[in-house]
Amino acid sequence: MKELAIIGSPNCGKTTIFNRLTGTRQRTGNWPGVTVERKDGRLQLAGQQLNVVDLPGVYSLHDDIQGIDARVAHQYLSEQSPELVLMALDATRLPRQLALLPDLLAMGKPILLIVNMLDTAAAEGIKVNLAELRKQTRLPVVGVTASTGEGFEQLKDAIASLLVAYPALPKAVDIKATAAACYVENHGVTRTERIDHWMLHPLLALPIFLVVMYLLFTISVNLGAVFIDFFDIVLGSIFVETPRWLLASVGAPAWLQAFVADGVGGGIQLVGTFIPTIGCLYLCMSVLEDSGYLSRAAFVIDRMMAKIGLPGQAFIPLIIGFGCNVPAVMASRALGQVSARLTTIFIAPFMSCGARLSVYVFVGTAFFPSQAQNAIFALYLLGILVAIASAWILRRSLFSNVEAANISEMPAYHKPLLRNVLMQTWHRLSSFTWRAGKRIVAVVIIINVVSSFGSDGSWGNQNTENSALSALGKTLTPMFTPIGIGEENWPATVGLFTGLFAKEVVVGTLDTLYAPPAVQAQAQLTMPNYGADVLAALATLVENTAGLVTAFTDPLKIASSQEEIADQQPNSYQAMQSLFPSAWGAFCYLVFILLYAPCVATIGVMQKEAGQLWLSFSVVWSLLLSYWLASNLWHVAWLIAAPVMACSWIIGSSALLYVAYKLIMAQMRRGMRDQIPVVNL
Repeated sequence: MKELAIIGSPNCGKTTIFNRLTGTRQRTGNWPGVTVERKDGRLQLAGQQLNVVDLPGVYSLHDDIQGIDARVAHQYLSEQSPELVLMALDATRLPRQLALLPDLLAMGKPILLIVNMLDTAAAEGIKVNLAELRKQTRLPVVGVTASTGEGFEQLKDAIASLLVAYPALPKAVDIKATAAACYVENHGVTRTERIDHWMLHPLLALPIFLVVMYLLFTISVNLGAVFIDFFDIVLGSIFVETPRWLLASVGAPAWLQAFVADGVGGGIQLVGTFIPTIGCLYLCMSVLEDSGYLSRAAFVIDRMMAKIGLPGQAFIPLIIGFGCNVPAVMASRALGQVSARLTTIFIAPFMSCGARLSVYVFVGTAFFPSQAQNAIFALYLLGILVAIASAWILRRSLFSNVEAANISEMPAYHKPLLRNVLMQTWHRLSSFTWRAGKRIVAVVIIINVVSSFGSDGSWGNQNTENSALSALGKTLTPMFTPIGIGEENWPATVGLFTGLFAKEVVVGTLDTLYAPPAVQAQAQLTMPNYGADVLAALATLVENTAGLVTAFTDPLKIASSQEEIADQQPNSYQAMQSLFPSAWGAFCYLVFILLYAPCVATIGVMQKEAGQLWLSFSVVWSLLLSYWLASNLWHVAWLIAAPVMACSWIIGSSALLYVAYKLIMAQMRRGMRDQIPVVNL
C-alpha cells in the first residue's frame, strides 16, 4: 500500500489536515521502540487506498533541538519510502515555518507544500502568493483552510497527480528570498497583536491567565452539575433497579444481586454522574486550544518556568496532564534536554487529572456545597504551585549546571470551529470514560464483594463492623488521622489504597462504603417505573438549569441556603460528613489525594520513560510531600485551640522532611552521576 506522510511545525494545523483526509478511518499506536504516539489513517483516492502517517510536530529534524519527536520523524523519513511528503505550513507564520524545508529537501523525498489557515491570514491582513511560492521553491503548492475544508478537493487532485508523476526536486531553496517574494505581512497592527497587547501585557498577563483558569473550572463544575442528577436517575433506573428487580423476581441469591446491581450497575451509574463535569472541562479546554489562547497561557507561565530551568515546551505536557497524567509523561519525550525531560516527568503527576476531578467534585460538593468551584480551583492551583516548587528544588539540587533550549511559536487568534471543538472533546471524553469506566466498575464490584464478606466468613456484611474491608481500614486509619481523617473514617483510608490503581476509583470506593446499609440491601420487587424516572430526571434539568443562573450571578452563593443545599445531597454524603472531623479535614484529605502518588498506569509509563531510579525518587518524594503538606494544613487549624501540639507537629514534621530531602538528594546525585551530562555555563 502506498504511503503519505504529513509533517509540519506544531500549531500549523497538521493534525486537522490529517483528520480531513482520513475522517474516521484512523488508528493509533506507538512508534517502534518508543512511546511517541503514531497516527495512521486511510485515504481512498483515485481508485486506490493510501496509508497516511501523521508525523510528530517538529521545528527541525535535529535531535539536539527537539529530542525524540525529531528523531522519530528523521528516522521515518530516512528508513521508509513514502510516496509523498505533505509539508503543512501556517500561512500566518510562513517565513518561520519554511525553516523546516531544507531539512526535508536533504532527505530527498517528494514534497507537496500545503499552505494552511489562509482564512486566518486574510483576517490578519497577511497575503500569501501561492504562485510565487511555487516558483521560488520549484515545488508543488496547494492552499487550504483545514478548519472548513476549503481547498481539499484541489489538494486531493494534486496528490493523485503527483503520485503518477513527480517533478525533479530542487537541490536547495533560499528560504529568506522565498519568504520575501511570496509573503506580504501587514505592517499595521493586526488583530492578534491588538489582543496580545492585553493578554500578554507584562502586568496583566498573569491575572488574566488566573481569571481564565478560574472561569474554566467554574463553568465546568456549574454547567456539568446541571446534568449530574439526570444521569444519576436514568442510569440508576436502567442499570441498578432493573437488574435488581429481575434477579429478585427469579429468586437469585443476594450475592448475585449485589454483584450485578450494586457492583456492575452501581459502577456504571457512578461513571455517568461525573461524565458531565469532566466533559464540560474538556469542552472548555478545547475552545481555549482551538482559539490560540492555550499557547499564550504557556507563554505566560513560561516566564516563571524559566526561573526553574524548564523550556517553554515543557508546559504543553503539563497542560495535557490536566486531562490525564499518562499522555503527559509520554509527551515529555518531545523535550530534547535530558534534565528538562526528567523534571517534566517528575512534576507532571502533580497536575490534577480528570480522574482526580471526579474525586474533587464528589467530596467537594459534600463539604463545600456553595463553594465547590472555589475548593476545586484551589486544589488545581495548589498542584501547580507544588510542581513549580519541586522543579525549583530539582534545578538547585540536581541540575544547577544544566541549561535547556527553548523553541516556541504562538499561532494567530482565530474563532474556534465548532466541529473541531466537538470532535476533540468527544475523543478525549470517550477515551477517558472507557479507560476510567472499566476501572471504576471493577473496583466497585471488588469493594462490594470485600465489604460483603465478613471477617467470620459470613456474607452480607456491607458497611458493617464485621466486614473484612472495615477491619482492614480500621487497622490502617490511625496512620492518616494526622491529615484530617477521623478515627472511625475507615472508608476514606480504603479509598487511598484503591486510588493507587486509578484515582477515579476513589469515588466508587467512597460512594459504595459511605452509603447506608439500608440503601445497599434494599430490593425493588416491583418493576421500575421508567416513565416516572425519565420525568423526574428531566425535572432536575429544568431545576438545575434555573439554578445555573444563580451560580453565575451569585458565584459565592451568599444567597443560597445551606439547609436547602444539604437536602439535595445523596445519602452517602451524610455518612461522609459525619465521619470527617470537619470540612477542613475533608479538604486536607483532597490535598493528600492530589499529591500522594500517581496511579499505576502513570507509574508504569514513568518507569519506562525515566527508569527505576527516577521513578522511585518521584514516588517517595510525592508520598513524603503529600503527608507533610496535608498534615501541616490540618494542624494549622489547631494553632489556636492547641498551639503547642500544632506547632510541635509542624516543626517536627518539617525537620524530618528536610532530613529526608537531604538523604534523597545525596542518593540521587550518586545514582545519576553518569546519567546526566553536565554543561558548565
